[in-house]
Amino acid sequence: MLLVGLLSGSVVTEAYAVVSSSTSDDSCDARGLRTATVAAQLRIDHEDRTYAKASATMTLTVPMSWKPAAHLLLSTGSDRYRRAMRCLARGDHDGVETRWEEWRAKDPAVTPATAPSGQESSRKRWLEVRLSAHAWVSQRGTVPVGPWTVEVSKTRWDVRLAPPDTLNQARWHEVTVDPGRPGARSAVPRATTKKDGGALVWRPTRAHGAPSVEVRIEPAWPRAFSALDDSPPYAVYGAVGGPLWPIAVVVAVWCALIVLPRHGVPDPVERKAVTNLRNWSLTLLGVALTVQGRDVYLAAVGAFENTPDWARSAAYAPYAWLTSAVVGALLLRFARPPRAVALLGAALGVGAAVPVLLPGVMGLDPERFVQPPGPGYVTVGVVWGATVCSFALPLLGGALAVRRVAVDGGLWRPRHQRPRTWLLMAGVGAVVAIIGICYAATAERDWNRASWLSPRIDPTDLVIDHSGDLHQEWGYGAWHQADLRSSLLWFTNTSQWWWFGLWWVLSGLAILAVLRSRAVRTPRATTLARRGPKAVDRLLLLLLFPVMAAMDIGVYTGSEVVAWSWFFLNFFALAGILRLTGRRAVPARLLSVSGEPLATTLSATHRARLLDRARRYRELHAGLRGAAPGQTDEGAAARRDMETRLRRLHRWPASTGSPDRLPRDISVVDAALALGPCDTWWENGVRAARFTQPVALAFSGVLVWDKQLRGDALTNTLYDRLGLPDVVTQFVLWQVGYAAAGFLLGALWQELPGRRGPAKALALALAYAMPIGLFALGNWILGEEQTTLAFAAASMLLILTLTGVRMDLETFRSELLPGRGSLSLLPVVYQTRYLSIQFAWVLAQAAAIATIVQFFADNGGPPWAFPGVSP
Repeated sequence: MLLVGLLSGSVVTEAYAVVSSSTSDDSCDARGLRTATVAAQLRIDHEDRTYAKASATMTLTVPMSWKPAAHLLLSTGSDRYRRAMRCLARGDHDGVETRWEEWRAKDPAVTPATAPSGQESSRKRWLEVRLSAHAWVSQRGTVPVGPWTVEVSKTRWDVRLAPPDTLNQARWHEVTVDPGRPGARSAVPRATTKKDGGALVWRPTRAHGAPSVEVRIEPAWPRAFSALDDSPPYAVYGAVGGPLWPIAVVVAVWCALIVLPRHGVPDPVERKAVTNLRNWSLTLLGVALTVQGRDVYLAAVGAFENTPDWARSAAYAPYAWLTSAVVGALLLRFARPPRAVALLGAALGVGAAVPVLLPGVMGLDPERFVQPPGPGYVTVGVVWGATVCSFALPLLGGALAVRRVAVDGGLWRPRHQRPRTWLLMAGVGAVVAIIGICYAATAERDWNRASWLSPRIDPTDLVIDHSGDLHQEWGYGAWHQADLRSSLLWFTNTSQWWWFGLWWVLSGLAILAVLRSRAVRTPRATTLARRGPKAVDRLLLLLLFPVMAAMDIGVYTGSEVVAWSWFFLNFFALAGILRLTGRRAVPARLLSVSGEPLATTLSATHRARLLDRARRYRELHAGLRGAAPGQTDEGAAARRDMETRLRRLHRWPASTGSPDRLPRDISVVDAALALGPCDTWWENGVRAARFTQPVALAFSGVLVWDKQLRGDALTNTLYDRLGLPDVVTQFVLWQVGYAAAGFLLGALWQELPGRRGPAKALALALAYAMPIGLFALGNWILGEEQTTLAFAAASMLLILTLTGVRMDLETFRSELLPGRGSLSLLPVVYQTRYLSIQFAWVLAQAAAIATIVQFFADNGGPPWAFPGVSP
């Protein structure tokens, strides 16, 4: 014992003696399980999933005469309980064992039971133990789940019953395998029977012993391809598809930049905004190639694959420090911060890059760092420092980049022109601390899940391997610390996937800055035809739709190989809708005499005149409705007088000043609503973006709940290393996306068809839903989950509809009486007939959304595969 203590570097003699004395009488006693009965089931679910889900259940009836049986009644945190459960689930093994692929929705159920069949005369007491586990068939290799293993290869899956050795003498009365569609290709030995659902059943005739069951499955190609998406060469396809989306954004921005100089000489604000957009596109390209280019390399070498030589993958982790340093340098170069902030960034970059460039000097060997024995405190401190620096640097650069784009473009006017160094350091430090705490808590939770049956003692044994060499077998504590070090080493690599997904917000802000700089210098008195978003402004608005407003739809078969195509589909969906329906917009309608569009003669200076005419229009219509049918000459004369005044209100001069009339089916109310509540398209867009926020809060909450807090998705969130911070992040990003959609609704107010706001919202919501519908069709063909696609499309329509109603009310806000709310303007804007139609339309949308929520499908998938330790 002294030799063991000296070799392990810690004195464990007394602890080991206590544990030995306490567990010597608690052997698994396999002979005591001869009278136990066992039933095992495995079900593989392929339906409506990207990855097949293997669910295993094992039910045991154990006699109380079995020595560890009484320990099954103890607390699940008791080591004696774990020992007894380990005997039933894993066998007679006292070492540390982790199963990262296996998941449990609940703890094993232990209940009193009656005597099994054939034991009726026995007076023994019995316990029924039910163990349930599931795993996702998402990687090539062996996937253990309960007493089963699923061997995943390129074209087939082999399911084998591999029970623990302690149950070899038990009575196995039924074994069931439900292979799911398309069914089993072969089964050895021959099944006893088959259930209606296609499940194969074996009822062994031998008194004792587990049957050697093996079932071969050839899944449909989408499930087979999904299971190989982490293995080369298939992993390379998805890794290459990742950077194609930002590359598509960069190419589209460059096309817009080519057109920009042809439309006037920009003023200083516009020059800054255009320069920022150009420089940001180059920066985004560099960031994408740096981060996702490394992912392509890792996918090619199989770093994401689950292999027996798991420790070797740790050699790739430190290079994330270098890529983060490069990304931080690119962002700081774009942001051009003050000297003090630049020096701070340089210090962070040195702290992140030096340990990976000079690992020998720092004493870092990644492969040994993630295994026992633990390295010195200096090495751990170096890794900790490099991790913090490599995570803080991109955050610092990103915050400064956002500030530069917002300030230079006039989107934000801070009190201080230069960023405060101490405030930046405090903000970045707070984010690092919060995310670090969440990351560490999740890593600890994941370790407890994977090692839940391992004994919570830390003896280090000397064992002799097959070659006759003497080596150490490290205990629970040593492997626990190794897992924490592994989590620390992989932190930067994991966090890159999180913060890289946020850069679309900065791309959208850069486009918005250019749009604002061009809109604010447009004279307010110009006609709609000139002041609206035309030429390059229209192109930038179309780009803003896929970059900032459209839904991040998803991928097929777990691969991002076609993810870039959704950018162009969203772009052309909105462009096509505007092209096909532009002539139905009120400003595009032709005047009755001259035939010129109303947009050429209607401008913001006509607002007061139109609002006054709209008020008289409503009053005359109310008088006509209240007047009795013309029974007398006086009544008929009064009616003719009101009709004459209504016709006069319809008069409107052409752009040349000659007399003309509004289009036949366009009233002065419609013409006033065509202006929107503000004088420029930019102000209309900003106003609509603000209106979306309170309305969208509930929908953002439901989407976050369904995608991250419900069913298997909650498991993903609780065990994903950045799952908890991502809940807040995703909620904010949904709000940003809805704000961008509202901005487009207001900015394109004169371009969208319809005479009222809800009708205008319909066209934009249709452009939003068309790619979603195409993606849903592809999911249906491939048999994958639909998640919340229908809810996302329906919620966008309702949010934009309510925003359109609010925009209409704001247009007539000058008629709001003191002490009355905006809703009191509904009869003014929509009158009785239109008001009932709008109410019915909104209620129909609300009913459709409520129905969709009731039929939410389980959208859970495998939690993010963390490269943890594997003792």
